Amino acid sequence: MLAIDGSAGEGGGQIIRTSLALAALTGKEIHITNIRAKRPKPGLRPQHLTAVKTLAKICNAKLKGAFVGSKELVFEPGKIEDASLVANIGTAGSISLLLQQVLPVSLACNLKLRVFGGTDVSFAPPINYIQKVTFHYLRKMHAELALNILARGYYPKGQGCVTFESRQCLPLKPIRFTSLGSLQKIECYAHCSGMPAKVAKDSAVVAKNTLKDLLGSFEWVEHIEASPERKQTIGFGVDLFAKYSNCILGANSLGLAGSKPENIGEKAAKALFEEISFLAPLDSHCIDQLIPFMALANGKSIIEGKLTKHAITNIMVTEKLLGVEFKVDTKEQRARISVDGIAFTI
Repeated sequence: MLAIDGSAGEGGGQIIRTSLALAALTGKEIHITNIRAKRPKPGLRPQHLTAVKTLAKICNAKLKGAFVGSKELVFEPGKIEDASLVANIGTAGSISLLLQQVLPVSLACNLKLRVFGGTDVSFAPPINYIQKVTFHYLRKMHAELALNILARGYYPKGQGCVTFESRQCLPLKPIRFTSLGSLQKIECYAHCSGMPAKVAKDSAVVAKNTLKDLLGSFEWVEHIEASPERKQTIGFGVDLFAKYSNCILGANSLGLAGSKPENIGEKAAKALFEEISFLAPLDSHCIDQLIPFMALANGKSIIEGKLTKHAITNIMVTEKLLGVEFKVDTKEQRARISVDGIAFTI
């Protein structure tokens, strides 16, 4: 049984997600200790537990230590099978992070999944990011994925709903992203629930004007999504995507009841400008997400971007589970990351 120290690297949920997903794919039994040891509330939280149990259903795994607060987990995977499942996190726990947990395994089967929880919450990628950026790159690798946002869910009540589908598509194709290309347009998705549509519109206006001051002229495509009558979850957000000829960069900002739309719009714009200014083809949120898929692909993959703690952690875990060796060439904060994939298939 493979031992995984959950306190290694950034010591958060990323180790759980990557190690369990790759263990499920490869059929390796693993024992994770010190789960989320470096977080304010260590151990499994409801969102992690729901993700683990959902993954276990897909690969018929046996679990020991699967309860809220658990700092130790034994995962014994079985056969991966097609599935149609419902996962209810029960809180505003991130739907995006649950999808990250099952994504690698979803490529080895035909999966239909309906998830209830938080679509737009702190310390997790917004659901638009998963749909517009993460899936964009995975489709370049030949992944067949579909995601529909049925309802938004904000902190603290959640109440969001997303449907996800995948088809068996292994082995994956390798990727190579080493340059930005030319900027084609910037897309804005401003959304709110339980608030007037003006909140979303005002935050989008400020985001656009802030970026104009920082970048000059560009094509702007705006999407406003408002559900003022929907009071069971209250919040708003701005998701921005810079679409280049070679890649997509994303950034966002979230607001709660009482937050000023102009502050949220400006914060999202400055976050996107920071990603653009780095001049890398992958933003700081995407680079770690692609690491496991690069190792699974049939051939050599190369990407460039900011070397984050999440990326370093995912490299460490992926090397341990798949037996690959990543090459990381760094120049200041920028890194070129490459690996010869194992052409994994079922």
